[in-house]
Amino acid sequence: MIMKTAPDRVNLQNLDQRARPPLLVNSRADWEREKPTIRMALETEIYGIMPKSFESEIRQRREITDHGYADIKIEEIDLSLSYIRKNNEEHTAFYKAVLLTPEKGALKGTEAQEHPIIMMESFCPNHNVIPVKGISKPKNLSFSCDNKGLAGRLITYFFGRYITTPPIELILSKGYGLAVIYPSYIFPDNKQEFETIRALSPDPMHPWGSVGAWAFQFSSLSKALSQIGYETTVAYGHSRYAKAALVAAAYDPSIDGVIAHQSGTGGASLSRQKGGETVESITENYPHWFTPRYSESTLSYDQHHLLALIAPRPILLGNAQRDVWSDPEGAFYAAKAANPAYGVYGTRGLSATSLKDFRPSDDIAFWMRKGTHGVVKEDWPAFLSFMDAHFQ
Repeated sequence: MIMKTAPDRVNLQNLDQRARPPLLVNSRADWEREKPTIRMALETEIYGIMPKSFESEIRQRREITDHGYADIKIEEIDLSLSYIRKNNEEHTAFYKAVLLTPEKGALKGTEAQEHPIIMMESFCPNHNVIPVKGISKPKNLSFSCDNKGLAGRLITYFFGRYITTPPIELILSKGYGLAVIYPSYIFPDNKQEFETIRALSPDPMHPWGSVGAWAFQFSSLSKALSQIGYETTVAYGHSRYAKAALVAAAYDPSIDGVIAHQSGTGGASLSRQKGGETVESITENYPHWFTPRYSESTLSYDQHHLLALIAPRPILLGNAQRDVWSDPEGAFYAAKAANPAYGVYGTRGLSATSLKDFRPSDDIAFWMRKGTHGVVKEDWPAFLSFMDAHFQ
């Protein structure tokens, strides 16, 4: 069997045909006036309406000392998020985050901190992502990612050593903090719980899917971190959570950057005339991820508009050559088509001339490696090069 690979170069003469409608930006003022219309269209057509206001409260902070890492402080934080639904009912949910910071500048009271925090939404519960004693396990947990069982070993084998636990010591040694959450604990990633997700929507006329809900949880975490002095936050996710990271930054200006690794359809890759996973396929297989209206034939805008809404904040789009299902070519077209929005802020967006042309200092950086879908040893050094270029 021959695996298809993404091309090294793309034909940018096809840009206007692929990225429709084109981003026509004449001035910053014009773009700022246009953004609310684009945001509303993406909500009603792809992600569902997200809360326009909400509260995020830190209920308890507990330091974990018996963890075995040198010069790292680890805390488990209990949080609540509350928002008003359209029928004026308040919905409140509770979740836990694990916060890791370099010991030298570790948390003391509520004074401002110097460490940018990488916020990570994970496929696995917090106690698997940060494998130390004392981190709470979710109730009624039906699976484990601890690599002891067959399922855990298969996840690591197929998707790479860092799909579960990131290189903690490397990240912290560079001066960054890490905040980990397990979003499925309150917003299920399960099409059998489709109606549960819809019932949690802020607007039942335009119900959200899990991607919109996960994006909202990134915002909740960012707001909570700012309350304890961490003003710089970067949303990081892989695959479905990379989609959520992009959506979160597009709707929440408090998020300072995005690392979206292999976000694919509904993320950075264009929805029209696409390679890899189609809109029809993703909505059939994962109907709970998006609003029910999501259809290629009815879109007013496309994913280059989602990227443009993040401007001028930096984005890293991660990809792999053999991960054609995630459509790296479509993500490259979308990034190029988003450049005009970065231009009105005096930045250049994506300057790369090919899919393998990694320029971490670009405001839209495009990372392409060999291999398939997953998070492997080459990825995090690239992510941290991007972080160093923008946040050191």
